[in-house]
Amino acid sequence: LSVTQVEHWIRDPYAIYARHILRLDPLPPIDAEPGAADRGIIIHAVLHEFLGQYGDALPGNAERRLLEIGHKVFDDFQVPPGVDAFWWPRFERIAGWFIEYERTRRETGFRNVAAERKGKMVLAGLAGPFTLTARADRIDHHADIGLSVMDYKTGQEPSWPQVKTFLAPQLPLEAAIAEAGGFEGIDKEEVAQFVYLKLTGGREPG
Repeated sequence: LSVTQVEHWIRDPYAIYARHILRLDPLPPIDAEPGAADRGIIIHAVLHEFLGQYGDALPGNAERRLLEIGHKVFDDFQVPPGVDAFWWPRFERIAGWFIEYERTRRETGFRNVAAERKGKMVLAGLAGPFTLTARADRIDHHADIGLSVMDYKTGQEPSWPQVKTFLAPQLPLEAAIAEAGGFEGIDKEEVAQFVYLKLTGGREPG
């Protein structure tokens, strides 16, 4: 199971049974407009491409480059004009906030070492080996404190009590994979931070 499906397992075990044992998948609505999940996919794709180009150092025109990449990704996803008119101004606000966040974070010594990176860890189970998988939105590194596992949230982020009690186990499980050296190209090291980066583009963009 993936780390996100482990959360479904904890909250709604039947959903895992229906998907993996009964092989049931809900049919998508006919001719539905893009929804919140689609917006999240698009924002993730934009930031992934941006960090792929500028993971080491931000260009002087960083916000403009992020907006240019955003235009390209929005076009690639063929966002309908009516939806684009609502989403794009939000993305513009996200872009300005995100670049300021990146500058501040990098000035404090963090550098991005992975985006959309797959990882896995094999655990001993009663019925045999159990493989836990993940796709980390982002992993940063700080020379003095270690790794930071990050997740972009375009909707509601989990509360800290939910994370501490493992009701929202995504980042703790990604941290366990990272500390076991399960993400390709990232050495075993202590995880010092869990970060949910909330990106809504609202009155407070992030």
